[in-house]
Amino acid sequence: MKKTTKDTINIKQHDVTYEHEESLEVGELMPTGSMYVDSMEQIVNMKDTFSQTMDPILCMYNAAMNATTARLDIIKDEFEFRNQRCPIHHIDTRLKSAESILGKLQKKDLDLTLTVACNNIYDIAGVRVVTPYVKDIYNIRNRIEAQDDIFIMEEKDYVASPKRNGYRSLHIIIRIPVYFMGKKQLVPVELQIRTLAMDLWASLEHDLKYKNLHKESGIDFTAKLYECSRLIYQAESEMEKINDLLEEDL
Repeated sequence: MKKTTKDTINIKQHDVTYEHEESLEVGELMPTGSMYVDSMEQIVNMKDTFSQTMDPILCMYNAAMNATTARLDIIKDEFEFRNQRCPIHHIDTRLKSAESILGKLQKKDLDLTLTVACNNIYDIAGVRVVTPYVKDIYNIRNRIEAQDDIFIMEEKDYVASPKRNGYRSLHIIIRIPVYFMGKKQLVPVELQIRTLAMDLWASLEHDLKYKNLHKESGIDFTAKLYECSRLIYQAESEMEKINDLLEEDL
């Protein structure tokens, strides 16, 4: 039995919880006269008509990514205008594929429909912000939270409380307003904020897992990666202290 979808979303903004009733109306995003298919299984297997269903949805999420990166670019511009060190080193974006969305619905035991996906899978659009220092992570988080038209749905702080394997990053699910197909949609975007060193660690861990190197080599990298994470965090803390002294003299 599949899980029921979420009708009400609790949104935390400025330490206040709001009941947000609006959900994404997927059918309204289809161009007039186009065929609308809601089944993710059918969508993944479609060929000729695939773009008629998925293109409008992906365009909406792409618009949400662009809106999010635009907000981040404004933050960068502000620091440059003030002649201050910018807390953003670079920004990466990605959109999930239909196959990936279907796999996540199956993993969560949800109904395999596009409507359920849009209202329950919150990382279809992803933005990763890479920073020089740990303090920059929270600086950016605070500036995003201060924008009253962006709703914070969820926050997971894997910097302060890393995962068991040593993974560190700050994950925030936001809803950002997008005007699309003549209607304002509050589109979810997953925002990951991490340092350069944390990003390098995460890339290495992903590559090891993807290539199954531990099976081929017979080496268990779990302990090695955890120790690397610990040493990285220790080194980052010391470098941040040095940078604080530099910034005090400016």
